[in-house]
Formats: sequence, structure tokens, C-alpha cells
Amino acid sequence: MVASVSALTSSAQASNYYEADDYYAEGGLSPSQWQGQGAEALGLSGEVNRDQFRALLDGRIGDQQLGTVRDEKLEHRPGWDVTLSAPKSVSIMAEVAGDRRLIEAHGEAVKTALAHVERHMAATRIRDGGSVIREATGNLVIASFQHGTSRAHDPQLHTHNVIMNATQGEDGAWRSLEPRAIYQLQTQIGAIYRQELALKVRELGYEIGAGKESMFEIKGVSSQVIEAFSTRSAEIEAALAERGSSRNTASAIEKQVATLDTREAKVAADHGNLVAEWRETAAKAGFGAEVRSMMVREAEARAADPAHRAAMEFQGGGGAARAVAHAADKLGERQSVFSAAALQEEAGRIGLGQIGYAQIGAAIEGATKQGDLIDRTHIDRRGTAFAGFTTRQNVETEARMLRIEAEGRGGLARIASPLAAARAVASAAAQAERAGHDWNPDQRAATEQLLTSRNRITAVQGYAGTAKTTTVLATFAREAEARGVAVTALAPTASAAMVLGEALGTRGDTVARHLLSPERGDHTRPAAWIVDEASLLSARDTARLFDLAAKHDARIVLVGDVKQLGSVEAGAAFAQLQGTGMETARLAEIVRQTNLATRESVMASIEGDARKALAALDRGGGQIIEEADRATRFAAIAEQYAGLDKAGRGRTIVIEPSREGRDALTADIRAALTRSGALTGPAAPVEALVNKGLTRAEARDPLSYDKGDVVRFTRDYADKGVARGEAYRVESIDAARAAIALKAEDGREVDWRLRQWGAGHAQTVDFH
Repeated sequence: MVASVSALTSSAQASNYYEADDYYAEGGLSPSQWQGQGAEALGLSGEVNRDQFRALLDGRIGDQQLGTVRDEKLEHRPGWDVTLSAPKSVSIMAEVAGDRRLIEAHGEAVKTALAHVERHMAATRIRDGGSVIREATGNLVIASFQHGTSRAHDPQLHTHNVIMNATQGEDGAWRSLEPRAIYQLQTQIGAIYRQELALKVRELGYEIGAGKESMFEIKGVSSQVIEAFSTRSAEIEAALAERGSSRNTASAIEKQVATLDTREAKVAADHGNLVAEWRETAAKAGFGAEVRSMMVREAEARAADPAHRAAMEFQGGGGAARAVAHAADKLGERQSVFSAAALQEEAGRIGLGQIGYAQIGAAIEGATKQGDLIDRTHIDRRGTAFAGFTTRQNVETEARMLRIEAEGRGGLARIASPLAAARAVASAAAQAERAGHDWNPDQRAATEQLLTSRNRITAVQGYAGTAKTTTVLATFAREAEARGVAVTALAPTASAAMVLGEALGTRGDTVARHLLSPERGDHTRPAAWIVDEASLLSARDTARLFDLAAKHDARIVLVGDVKQLGSVEAGAAFAQLQGTGMETARLAEIVRQTNLATRESVMASIEGDARKALAALDRGGGQIIEEADRATRFAAIAEQYAGLDKAGRGRTIVIEPSREGRDALTADIRAALTRSGALTGPAAPVEALVNKGLTRAEARDPLSYDKGDVVRFTRDYADKGVARGEAYRVESIDAARAAIALKAEDGREVDWRLRQWGAGHAQTVDFH
């Protein structure tokens, strides 16, 4: 684990950080150090003093005592341990091969990562009247302790950074730290550390092999050597396997539990003896003294070569600006506003080993001055505000979308007069009543509103289960067709478009295909495009659809719910359009759930009250099975489901939030059904191809692809020997050249240069 965050429960718990490796001090490198602007404000520097350390952990700052008194007892959380660990090959070259330069490089990368934490994550909570607000402070008090071995006595260069539960506010007062951002951005902290370390490792003359998520290893240290020194990783992997999981599929909590379960007490060991053992292990793995020494000498010579230094400077010069532009392009496709910290992380990943944190910061500042990046406040999914950016392109796209909607107000003829619309609604409602389904006032009003609107763009906002399709849309489509309007059913996904088309008795199509070639049988007839699941549309696609509607003189009815899933690409277009005055008919009464407890649960979910929703399910809207152990919980769910009769199973849905958990639970249910006799015969395993959903920026990034992926191009490239629709398998990835080696089904090989051709006209899938 490259970066981990854990809360300290007591000041005594932190005493083991003083069990640092003494040889660092002997080599001129201090095993402990105060860091952070908060430490500077308190006059703390150099090695960590035990008494000062303990006092801060206890919340004592001068005459001030931090914490809360409850029942005459002081409560104060001591702090948090952010541990940053070097890649295994770096630890091996530093500890086994003896290149002490790498230890210093690790320490500098740790400082850079902590400065990032301090700048973007340090905050406190301040009471302002009747509310509590989060105030960014920009200062931390950090005690860093450097170690060179793992608990299993493998070489493992890592630093424990104890962030004290104290930060100084703008008014000069010290308060407890608000740690939520540190937990939320844990992977970002690790990425910043790795990126800075990768640059420094290359500056020291080593070549690196880059992987995903800023992972890297030093070239020349084989996987066999790394495996020989990865005892802890093997123990954790084995523990996860016992739980039916792995590092690739386990959640962060599952990994943390496996780590704690396999952790043994730290036992002191003589460093000289350890090094001797390590070198013997390395030799057995084919990494003997001569090979190690040669790698170090070659790296030192390369680092001293002026040509190497010049090449590094040249790469960093323009590389940072290109990386920031690429990163903003990628993030801007997914989010209208993204955090400044995410931009820093993504740019560093793109330029791994070639650019540093400071260079990226300078490039971001330059892009902001040029107007390519625009300052915005980024609100994360938990409602926390961070510094952020949007792109010039996103601003222009949203402005165009809003302009077209506004210009289309009042410009079209009504499909039906108010009287005719009322008659149509009355007829449809009477027919539904005879079938046992009464219309409610919202459904009547919405249908009449759509039929009498003179706006090019209108919307239907309604929760799932409000019968939007079977009442409002079906009646609107039938009346529009009867009055000479050609109706087309659209949706972001093919399945949703097909369902909507069948429900409305008209042709269904995906928005993406419609944008490429809108089909109109009779160009003399006016057209109406009904777009279901409109909340899934990005601002970019919505603007393109509006452009197309204006060109073809068509009207658009957007249908959806702002509280359902948003678009994969940037822009909450449906919500934004409603916020700026788009004509919207609203349905609020849910009719799908006839069970009152289930309906109450659905409404509580819409309100965001999970406790209330689960309580309603427990009262009769469903059933919740609670077991702390996942395997036990899944087994209980599977047995209960298998115990239902066929009709009961048909009325029952089983919910598990994670994809990996869903697959494991499905396997348990299948096994339970087999034991009960409900399932018989041999199993038929099926592999499904699932779209990876790459953005345009990701499609040009070689690290977005994995060996074994299948690529299909949406157009011909005759000069490359590539045919539209044909499947090509990824054989290998050359990140340095941004090249992918593809192989067709007939064995033909294709050298795909991502940044030269095809990336914008390809669909990439993997197997599940």
C-alpha cells in the first residue's frame, strides 16, 4: 500500500514511531522531523522531541487544551498517521544495493506530498451563529518518522507522518482539525508522492517502468526479485483470498482489515544482520552483488552526465504545460468543475517521471492567466468545498446550450389548443380508469402543458415510478402523431431507447446515433424528439442535440429526474436548464409502489435519508439482513432467497451496492438454488464484453488500455488495414510511444498510434 491513512486512538499508541532505524542517524539522515507551517508557527523544527510530541498528541498547545469535555471527561482525538511507502524496487535499491541517494529522494517526495496535503486538505470547523462551517487553514503540525523495513523484515522504505489534531485559524486560535478531506483524498496523497519520487529517481539516473495510477518500478529490478522481498504483500493477498477477494477487487476497508489481521507485533532486528540476509535473498533471485553494483554505478554516471540533466530539463520545460492541458481536457469531459488537487494529480500521472509538482503548479498558473482554466469552487459528493477549475470549452458549451433553449421560447405553434388538449387528456384518463388506473392531477396538468407549449425545449421532471411514460408521454405522442407531428423516442442507452420506443409506439434510437444521422421520413412534417433519462445527458451532447433541433426545426421534450444519476461526461445539463427557467412540467406522486412502506422508503431515498429508508423497508417494505461478516451475510441472503417459491423469487429483488460484491452474492444465490433443486443441469459460463467508457482524452492515453482489451473502430482506416466494426485485441502497450499493438481475428497485426489516428473513433471493451 503506497499511501494509508489511519486514526490514532491514544498518544501512547504513537510511541512505537520512535523505534526508527538508528542507522539513518549514523548516515546523516534524521529518522524523525517536524514538518508543516503549523509546526513552524509553534517554533518546532529538526528532530521530534518526545515530550513535545506527546503534549501535542494530548491536545496541549501552550496554555490551551484542545478537545471537548463530556460528562466531566476530556475527549480529544490525538491525530492521524499518513504513511507513504516507496515502490518495492526503490526500497531494494536503497536498502539492499545501498544507494543512499534514494533515501533522500524518498524524504523529499514525502515533503512535497505533505505540502500538498497542507495546502488542499487542512481545515477546521467554526461555529457561525447557528451553523458550523468548514474553514480552510493551510497549516498542519506533522511529526515524520522514517523507517527502512516492514514488519516482516523485508526492505521497505516508508515514512509515518503523524498529523496532529490541531490547526491554526485565521484569528490565530488553535482548533481541532477537520480530517474528512484527508480520508477522501487518500489516493491523491499517494499519487503526488509517487509522481515526485518518480521524477527524482529518474534524475538520479535510473529508468522507470510506468504503470497505472502513477505506479512505477525501477527498470532492472525484476519481478522475481520484487516478489522475493514482498512477504507482507503475499500475507495480505492470502488473507483476501480466504475471503474470496483479491487486491484488484477488494474495497479499501477489506484491504485494511486484511492488513490488520495479518499484522504481527514489530520485533527489533539488527540492521547489519538484516542487510546480510537481504543480499543473500537477492543473490538467490538472480540479483547478486555485481549486478546491483553495476546498476548503481550506471545510474550515478548517468546522473552526472550533463546531457542527462539537459534532457530532463527539456522534458520538464514544455511537458508540464502539455500535461496540464491534457489533464484538464480529461477531467473537463467528466466534470464541469474539478478540484485543483485532482488536476495536479492527473497532470503528474500523465507526465510521470518527467515533470515535478512545482512545474505542474507553474503550468496551472499559466493556463489560468491565459484563460484556458477558470477558477471555480469544486463541491465534492459529500458537500465539501475545495479550490477548483473549469475549462474554457466547458463554459462555452454550457453558454451555447442555455442560449439555444432561451432563444427557442415562444417560437413554435402549439401542437393542440388548450381545449383540444383538455379533451385528449380526459379521453386518455377515462380509458385508463376503465382499466383500473386513475390519473392524478400532476399527470393531467403535465400532458396538457406539453401539448399546448410554444417552446422548442420543454421538460418533464418526475421521480421514478410516477408513470411519466404510460400517461403523459404516451398521450402526448399519440396526439402529436394524430396532428401530423413525427415523434422520435431517444435515450442515452440503446436499451432505454428501445423500451421508450415500444411504449410510445414509435421508433427508438440512442442520442449518440441520432446526433450522427437524424432520420426524418417526411421533411415537410414537424418533428418532436422525446428524450428519456435526460439527466444522463452531458452538457456537450445536450448542446449538440439542441443545435440539431434548431437546424431541423424540431421540438424536444426532455424527460428525467435531477436526483437520479447524472451524466458520465461533464455537466448536469438537465438540472442546469431547469435552474435557468426551462419550461418544466412536474410529477411528484409515486404510483409504482403500492406497498405503503416501500413507497415511504423510496421517498426517504429521494430525500437522502438512508436511515429512514432502511427503517421503512424493515417495517414491511422489504427485508434487511445484517451481518458484519460479508460471507455470513451473503450466505443468509442466498438461503432466504432460495427458500422462496418461484412466484416469490419473481417479485423479489436483491440489492448489493458493489459490482464485486454483486458477483459474489450472485454466485452464492446460484449455489443455494442448485442445492434446493431450483436450478439443475450443467452451468454455462458466459463472458460479456463491457464498454470501458473512455473519454476522448482517456482514449488517447496508452495507460487507459490493458492487454486483452478488445477494440472496435467506428470508421474505416484503409491505409492502416483497419475495417469498421472489426474486433482487434490489445497485445501490448508502449506508453512511451503512445502505441498499442493490435491483432485482428485473422492474425493481422496493427500498430495503433493513439495520438495520430483512430482514438476518437474507437470503442474499447473488456471481459467480465
